[in-house]
Amino acid sequence: MRVYWFSDTDWETRLECSNDILAGIIQRIAHETNTNDLVIVNYFCNKITWSGGVASARDFMTPDQFISHRGRWKFARTFGIPNALPPSFKLIRLQFGLQSIRYPLTQIDRYGWKLTYPSFLDHYAFLCAHELHHFRRYHLGLHRREGENSANKWALERIRQLGLYVEGAKLVQLKKKKKFASLIDSHLMFDPYKKYRSLKTGDRLLIKYDPRGYYKEKIVAVVRPMRKNSRRIVVDTGDGKQWRWPIEWVSFVR
Repeated sequence: MRVYWFSDTDWETRLECSNDILAGIIQRIAHETNTNDLVIVNYFCNKITWSGGVASARDFMTPDQFISHRGRWKFARTFGIPNALPPSFKLIRLQFGLQSIRYPLTQIDRYGWKLTYPSFLDHYAFLCAHELHHFRRYHLGLHRREGENSANKWALERIRQLGLYVEGAKLVQLKKKKKFASLIDSHLMFDPYKKYRSLKTGDRLLIKYDPRGYYKEKIVAVVRPMRKNSRRIVVDTGDGKQWRWPIEWVSFVR
């Protein structure tokens, strides 16, 4: 595993932390995980307000693919490509927007989880563990069929084993009788994806957003119709790969 650090400000003073402390946390979180092919890149930016992480763990990357030219991670090109990257690797990026960070910090993520971080170290450890879960799933074949909610649960448990603590819970927990599909059928909830549920195999869609920038503005083919309770659709990107793409990130081809 290789770890890199980039910042446009004196983050160590502001956060009362250091590379060595965070590197130690990474090693403890990743203990017993094979991280030979993993690169972790940390960003601490004063001009960026959001904090978060991403794991590019499905396919191997090469150094010339490191820079994101589109999407929320395109700011990374300001710092360039890290020195001595391996010829192929899986990547985790972590970013902390120092302009808006104050602890204790409470956030609600896009999956409906309310998370409270007592300190920066707790925040950092949680994000690191969450993205490591994705790496373990896609690169090592662990956590089969587990997604974002499971990654949150695993991260919470993992950092608690290390003596750190984040308070986290999903705000809305739908029971089986009131799950997404049932609410639609009973007309208790508007279905924002109704027009996409009539798509058939071979129909075409346009990728509006891709966090990595690879497929943005690319026309893709529907692999199979959407499941009744799904918010994603399986598409073929024409390069031998299929993806479960969020409906919010596609549109019809005009």
